[in-house]
Amino acid sequence: MSRRYVIVGNGIAGQTAAEDLRKLDADASIVMIAAERHPLYNRVALPRYLRGQVRREKVFMRKVEDYARQNLEIHFETWATEVDVTRKVVRTNTGKEHAYDALLVATGGRPKPPPWPGCDEVSQTIGFQTLDDTDAIIEKADTAERVLVMGGSFIGYELAEGVSFRKKAQLTWIMRGPWFLRYVLDEEGGQLCRQLGEAQGVEFVTSDEVQKFSRLNGRFLAETVNGKRVEFDLLTYGVGLDYYTEPVNGGTVKLDKGIVTDSKLRTSAPDVYAAGDIAVFYDLMVERHNQMGTWDNAEAHGRVAARNMAGADEDFFDVPTYTTTMFGSTLAVMGVTPDVQPGLESVRTYSFEEKFYRKLFFKDDRLVGAIMIGPPKGRKKLIEIMRSRQHIDRPKQELLDPNNLKD
Repeated sequence: MSRRYVIVGNGIAGQTAAEDLRKLDADASIVMIAAERHPLYNRVALPRYLRGQVRREKVFMRKVEDYARQNLEIHFETWATEVDVTRKVVRTNTGKEHAYDALLVATGGRPKPPPWPGCDEVSQTIGFQTLDDTDAIIEKADTAERVLVMGGSFIGYELAEGVSFRKKAQLTWIMRGPWFLRYVLDEEGGQLCRQLGEAQGVEFVTSDEVQKFSRLNGRFLAETVNGKRVEFDLLTYGVGLDYYTEPVNGGTVKLDKGIVTDSKLRTSAPDVYAAGDIAVFYDLMVERHNQMGTWDNAEAHGRVAARNMAGADEDFFDVPTYTTTMFGSTLAVMGVTPDVQPGLESVRTYSFEEKFYRKLFFKDDRLVGAIMIGPPKGRKKLIEIMRSRQHIDRPKQELLDPNNLKD
């Protein structure tokens, strides 16, 4: 009898796992359960699509017919409602049951609801996670006079950068912290980000938060703790994800925000694996459990999970990376940073005049992470050093100089 695989989620982790499983086993039954109505699209391309730098059709990575061609049975606009780990069955909102020999949960999460008082007064509120979100933001922002962005994370930044780049609406970005990505960048890094953003027309409101929303003259009004008043037409925000763990909430699968796995992406339930944003995996780089929200981490998870679901016994080890534009410059993040691993040692260098910033993070004399604003020269070599897990014997400051890092 052929093996039966069920994959919940058709993001890059689930899609990669399904296609790799098909390569490993031409005869297996592979069922995919996809909450969205779209085939796989590139979430990394959504900021470029928001900026108007890539056409919508170029965001898609698969067509519906690609699933049939690979003999992948996919159910769009379908949710897994329960995983019965005893009977090894996945139940869905459509009333169907899908039996499995190995199951991968790669459901990711959904944006947390806006937490600010009075948000229910703002009818034009959109998070930024999906293609449909991006379509809605483009449509509404292009006809708005002012857009308000809230949240000091990557999502907040991508919204501020994307909407301001379109040059249709004025943009105000409010964040509770003193600067963008406050747990990773220090004051100078935050100041450089602000310098670049203001040059693109972004109004920054920092160390402040909205305490009240209301209506005013047919528009919306945000009033902050420090007395700032911002009239706006559209609110977009990023305050993190609620991970979609509901199908495995029965107690058999260990949870801690997401789904806890070992270094092989196995959960506490037999033959159940997790991958992508939802996986709280044992990270061999920092020798502790970790959770990553990057595209390449999810893709790499999918590959390892597929091999282990098919019978391998492979540890996951990789260096996650994230690269995007930053108000006309470049932002690159690699490896592990203090927002997920507090207490890392660091060295840094920067220049406001030359518009660059570099900060490297170390654990036990090993390079484990980096963040760069400006030309990412030496990035590949830094990733190689992280991947090698070698101890750094020379002065750590030397690694800040790209001339010492020949790609």
